[in-house]
Amino acid sequence: NKVNDGFLTVNNEKLIKVSELRRTSQHDILNALAAATVALNSGAETNAIKKVLANFKGLPHRIAFIGERAGVSWYNDSKSTTPHSVLAAVSGFENVVLLAGGRNKGLDLNVLTPVQEHVKHLVAIGEAADEIEQVFQETLPISKANSMHEAIEVALKCSEKGDVVLLSPGCTSFDWYGSYAERGEDFERIVQSLIGVEIDDN
Repeated sequence: NKVNDGFLTVNNEKLIKVSELRRTSQHDILNALAAATVALNSGAETNAIKKVLANFKGLPHRIAFIGERAGVSWYNDSKSTTPHSVLAAVSGFENVVLLAGGRNKGLDLNVLTPVQEHVKHLVAIGEAADEIEQVFQETLPISKANSMHEAIEVALKCSEKGDVVLLSPGCTSFDWYGSYAERGEDFERIVQSLIGVEIDDN
C-alpha cells in the first residue's frame, strides 16, 4: 500500500488523489494509507472510504493548521506532550519557528536534537525552558518566553515569508494550563487576536 502516480493506492486499488486530501504532510499520507487499509480489509465500501479521506481535516490540537498571514503559516500541535511527537511534527516542515516546553514528565529532552535540521529559531516556554535551552544552546538561536502571548510575539518577530510557526511543546501543559486542549485554544486565540489570522474551519 503506497502512493502511486499521485494516488493513495491500497490493495492495488487507486482510492483518491493525494492532492484531494485536506492534509498532505508525510505523516498525514501514511495515516490515511493505514486507515484506508484497515477500512478496506474490514469490509468498508470503497466510496465511503474515499468520502472520509476527502473530508477528514485532522484531530484538534494535532498539527492543526490555524491560518496564514504574510506568507507565514501557523500550526497548533498542543497535543504533542513527548519529545518523539515533536520530531514527528517538525519532520513535515522546513524553516520552522518552534514553540516548545511546558512541564517535562522526566523524559530525556536530548531526543529533540534532530529537530535542528528543520528549525530556524526555538522559543522555549514553561518550566522546561531551561532544559530545552541546554539541549540547543550550541546549535540553535533560542528565546525564552514567560507566557504564551510573549512566545507568540517572539515567533512573530522571528518569522518571515515561507516560514512555519509551530506550537509543538513536547511536554505536558500542567505548568500554565489545565490541559493540552486549553493550551492549544489559548495559542489559537492569541494568534488570531495578535496577527489577525482567521481560524481555519474548512
